[in-house]
Amino acid sequence: MELFGIKTDLVRPGDDLAEAILRGMERAGLRLAEGDVLVVAESAVATAEGGVVDLSHVTPGDRACELAERYDKDAREMELIIRSSDRIIGGIPGVVLTIKDGFLYPNGGIDHSNAPPGHVVLFPRDPGRSAAEVRKRLEEASGKRIGVIVGDSRTHPLRLGCVGVALACDGVVPVEDARGQRDLFGRPLLITRKAVADNLVSAAEVVMGEGDEGIPAVIIRGAPVRLADDGEDMKIPNIPPEECMYIGSLRCGPHPYQGGYDRLIEEATEAIERAYAPYSGFRVGAALLARGGKIYSAANVENASSGAAICAERAAIAKAVSEGEREFEALAVVADSQEPVSPCGICRQNLIEFGDDIKVIMANTRGDAEIATAGELLPRGFKRDHFMD
Repeated sequence: MELFGIKTDLVRPGDDLAEAILRGMERAGLRLAEGDVLVVAESAVATAEGGVVDLSHVTPGDRACELAERYDKDAREMELIIRSSDRIIGGIPGVVLTIKDGFLYPNGGIDHSNAPPGHVVLFPRDPGRSAAEVRKRLEEASGKRIGVIVGDSRTHPLRLGCVGVALACDGVVPVEDARGQRDLFGRPLLITRKAVADNLVSAAEVVMGEGDEGIPAVIIRGAPVRLADDGEDMKIPNIPPEECMYIGSLRCGPHPYQGGYDRLIEEATEAIERAYAPYSGFRVGAALLARGGKIYSAANVENASSGAAICAERAAIAKAVSEGEREFEALAVVADSQEPVSPCGICRQNLIEFGDDIKVIMANTRGDAEIATAGELLPRGFKRDHFMD
């Protein structure tokens, strides 16, 4: 397998990326061969698309300011991360871990490197379409059948250093299914799938570098890959977070609500009006969705003897259970609070009695909302299993 780096002029917003690659190949005396795979850096793709943002033009919202303080980020960049991500999982000082389109990305794929001072480069708008456009242009120019991969660099959990990851492919089958093949001792492989596209990007990263090399594209020749026919599925497969051995093992925790239970939130909000809270003035509404589709809503009820008070969540659970319900899908809880209101410990214990996987939507009357499962809110909760041998 051979790799040839393509050095180009500095890619700027609005540039024709395919043309820049062709000019770089001509200067280097490089020609495409049948079956070559071209790996293109995502930063070059995003820049050519115009995805370079001047941070001085970004106004951060309250949520961005709060998360920026929590994770030691520029609030303006945090605003862009929120806009670019489907879910914010958490983070450490300087880095926020997000999910976008089913994949993990640090900082929503937003990058400082290879951006002018005071600017950032956004994640490509549609890396699959960009890969297809570059492939079409280069195949027309060369008369050769090739594949194109848009790649980026990532870190592995608990490992120092970056490796390559494919964001999109065109003309290349990204994952090879090795199930059914046998190992050295004749045992059949049961779950192995080869991340061919990711491995090729890792190889290209060695040539591209991470700094001022000015090599946004690499030709890989002789790679043991299968080129895809037009119309063949070239989408890079992903898996749900709960099935990922890393995230699923560590649990996902609360993350931004993305829809699906709006009616439940509305009924919980309406229930707030029925709250009896003469002592604290803190009114809460809850709505519990049974598996059969019926919704049970309730509000908090305070008492002069504070121990006799009952939270909205437990009131809704008691209401549903008294009607014979035992299986629940989701619970929404809403209050007029600064942040989305979260169930107290005893409410979490009451809820987990009926299942770890019950979704809990935590919201406020301002429209902010987060979602988690009961098991995520109360890890290793005390349940009926503890009474059994």
